[in-house]
Amino acid sequence: MSKSTVTPIARASFPNIAKPDQFNKFSIGLLFPKSDPKVAPFVQWLKKAVQEEALAVAGPNGAAEALSLFTNFKDGDNVGSFKKYRQEYAGHFVLNVGRKTEYGRPCVVNRQKQPIDPTEIYAGCNVLAYIDVYGYKYGSKKSVSVGIQHILKAGENTPFASTGVVVEDAFSGLDLPEEDGTAAPPAAGGVAATPAPAAGPKDPFSGF
Repeated sequence: MSKSTVTPIARASFPNIAKPDQFNKFSIGLLFPKSDPKVAPFVQWLKKAVQEEALAVAGPNGAAEALSLFTNFKDGDNVGSFKKYRQEYAGHFVLNVGRKTEYGRPCVVNRQKQPIDPTEIYAGCNVLAYIDVYGYKYGSKKSVSVGIQHILKAGENTPFASTGVVVEDAFSGLDLPEEDGTAAPPAAGGVAATPAPAAGPKDPFSGF
């Protein structure tokens, strides 16, 4: 049996609410600031709900494996847990939620709980979400996922698209040739600096 709740205020990330994503699902990322005191209790609730759903769908012997396959929730400061890291994840917990098109589009409302155009949910705006945590079986796979039923636009915020990389950072570290086409001189020491490896994956619920 699924478990439902209203989330704390989050920043919307990659909202696909007006039309489905490439997986034929409506989806949205929710970024919860760690500085918000309401977030820690929500993460505790989420951890408990995920554990209980894993046990219900996979039993005592399979719960650990089901939990290992749960990827909806990540610590935004653990760079290595993301295939493509975005700067706005820093200082946040990241929860990805979705809804299959067969169940219809999530309801989107304003602060007065009146329906609004789903395109008003842009990357960076403030939202509340009504979510479901549920266990599922797909072939031999048993795990837990998080669905989205309703979204409330809680307020405006800086669109993530407007906080892009400055041009100096975008082209930093490039070994450009001289203007006449000759090779650029090597950097001091003759060897380019090697970036530090990203941190590996870890339990996103650690500490809760």
